[in-house]
Amino acid sequence: MDQCLEKHANTHDAASVTLQCTAAGGKLTDCKVVDNSLPGRGFDKAAICVAEALPMGSKTGDIKIPVKFTGTN
Repeated sequence: MDQCLEKHANTHDAASVTLQCTAAGGKLTDCKVVDNSLPGRGFDKAAICVAEALPMGSKTGDIKIPVKFTGTN
């Protein structure tokens, strides 16, 4: 998660993003942002990056993924 955040957004800001993805074959694909608390600051890209690395096991179908970035001071 840290690598995705450092690559796409400011690690000092806190944000939350909700994604709608398709789970199949142990992975998430076709992720789209359905909610973003800080639009335009890269957290959407960071959340998609995180989702691509999440193991889904045998889950299949559409799934909502909440991603929270806590930020640092």
